[in-house]
Amino acid sequence: MEEIKPLGSFYRVDDEGYLVNDTSWEKIDQNYRNAINFAIELLTLAIPLSSIYLRGSVPKGNGIEGISDLDLIVLTDQDQEGVAEILDQKLVNEFPWVSGCEVSFLSPAKLEKVTHFSIMPFMLKTSSLCVYGNDVAKGVPRFKADRALANNHLIQLRTHINQAKQELNGNEDKEDIADCCTWIMKIIVRSGLALVMEQKPTYTRDLYPAYTLFSGFYSNKEREMKQALIYAIVPSNYADEVIRFLNGFGEWMIQESDHWLDQYNPNRDPHMLITN
Repeated sequence: MEEIKPLGSFYRVDDEGYLVNDTSWEKIDQNYRNAINFAIELLTLAIPLSSIYLRGSVPKGNGIEGISDLDLIVLTDQDQEGVAEILDQKLVNEFPWVSGCEVSFLSPAKLEKVTHFSIMPFMLKTSSLCVYGNDVAKGVPRFKADRALANNHLIQLRTHINQAKQELNGNEDKEDIADCCTWIMKIIVRSGLALVMEQKPTYTRDLYPAYTLFSGFYSNKEREMKQALIYAIVPSNYADEVIRFLNGFGEWMIQESDHWLDQYNPNRDPHMLITN
């Protein structure tokens, strides 16, 4: 197996157990600031919007030139995928050290009276920085590393793995296979963290710490989870190879997720109540 660098960290938590948002404009490298301002100017000219958020490693000061992209969440009632594609192309051309730009669109109404877990309000509250407009995330409830968060990962795992196998079956496009491999392996590694969140209430989007924490509770599956981690970072472009892994370790993960759901969410509620 390839050696994996031990990169990443867990979210900080406050004295009450709530996840702490560690993003700030001061932590962002100047090169990335220029790219962000460019993106803001293009987006505000292209569509009516109320706020723009930046999430991921860059607003935490962990952006790596040539590797890190800009992950933006735009609050608007207009879903403009064409604008997102144009922004990605122009941004990479203008700022070659930015690997790309991903834009998600969210209606501001989705942030009103949030009582049940949903991934977009969670990301805005815990790992995003408002770079334009009103910071409406201040009105979103705080989140803990609890069952509601774990459930969001585990309740979708079977669907995601089956979707990946369908996309890989008979696929001969090497680039498409590698993209699918990266996508599903990230989901598997993060679902491993979700499986042990009840015993260790902590959270990270980073893959290496998620793998290490899972392996501390499932030492007999450490080798398989390490392979998932490697596939997420250095994806295979052989569909049959990835499908074999999903039919093996992937199916085991589905079974473990079902056991967790039987115990903590027997009704299979997709959006559990947020812990106060």
